[in-house]
Amino acid sequence: MKQDRNAEVVIANANIVLPDRILPNGVLVLQDGRIIDIRCEPATTQFIDFGGDFIIPGLIDLHVHGCGGYDTMDTGAGSLQKMASALLKQGTTAFLATTMTAPEPQLQSVLAAGKTFYRVNSQAELLGFHMEGPCISPNFRGAQKKADLSEIPVALTSEVKILTLAPEMAAASQYIKMAQEVGILLSAGHSGATYEQMQAAIDAGVHYVTHAFNAMPGIHHRRPGLLSAALLDSRVTIELIADGVHIHPAVLNLALRLKGPENVVLVSDGTRAVGMPDGEYDLGGQTVRLHQGKMTLPDGTIAGSAAPLLAGVRFMAKVAGRPLYEVVRMATLNPARLMKLEDRLGSLENGKEATFLRVSPGLLLN
Repeated sequence: MKQDRNAEVVIANANIVLPDRILPNGVLVLQDGRIIDIRCEPATTQFIDFGGDFIIPGLIDLHVHGCGGYDTMDTGAGSLQKMASALLKQGTTAFLATTMTAPEPQLQSVLAAGKTFYRVNSQAELLGFHMEGPCISPNFRGAQKKADLSEIPVALTSEVKILTLAPEMAAASQYIKMAQEVGILLSAGHSGATYEQMQAAIDAGVHYVTHAFNAMPGIHHRRPGLLSAALLDSRVTIELIADGVHIHPAVLNLALRLKGPENVVLVSDGTRAVGMPDGEYDLGGQTVRLHQGKMTLPDGTIAGSAAPLLAGVRFMAKVAGRPLYEVVRMATLNPARLMKLEDRLGSLENGKEATFLRVSPGLLLN
């Protein structure tokens, strides 16, 4: 929820999830849309009783294609607005609308739609766009259409906040230069880059990895590649999809042991099938099938996710066994810092926006 501007509001009897711990039986005081006090003592004035539920910061998803039947690539009137409304119902309060590889005119049309986006209280905040491709490897394209891959650089605008590319592709150096001129975070993904190629890319400013372990070679003991370089370099932050489909819990824990929770961002890679029933859906001009929580192309290739970011938080805490405050940080403060928004979003602290979720002990929205 995001508190509207009004008089002081006191919430008590809540487990408040802070960046480094959980404050039991906490009191959260809000005024004019901001947090003005967090304490652990009985409320002395009239208060809203949260009955022992958890309060966590609003979730920030830096890699989400769609939700509730809507997709970033839809160019119909109000599609981004509807996607933002659907995301908020799933617990995501801010997001980067993520594109699929497509011809430049279509990409520019999608980015232009972001300029007309007008947020209301019933919608998640659009932070910009994550452009996934088109400079990616045809051998590791995942669910991206091969026909739309291109070595011809696409014009980048300030609406793009993250750019995913394959460092080994011929056009990568041009993209890196353009992205740095606009201030875009560079990410390696959908790539078969060697260890040396990834090291060179990191030195050139590629400090993020898109859905680590997916759409890239695994770790080989004689031929280390992109993943090995990223896991070993402290300059690099990696995305993890914790939907129970993309990565085994043991590998999630391995990545966290190597990177530390401060260098990991949980993302959903959600598609328009999030919150929708089993069936067939469109993803970047391709038909994908949702069956029992798994999205696939006809050939069986995993094609995005049908789980919202909150489900990833729940999976990391309940199945992978990570401390809740650590998991929440990876879905809130870490992405806020990458987007340079930590002064107002990403954690429950005095002076920050009162944007938070009330969740049950089972980490379900209340």
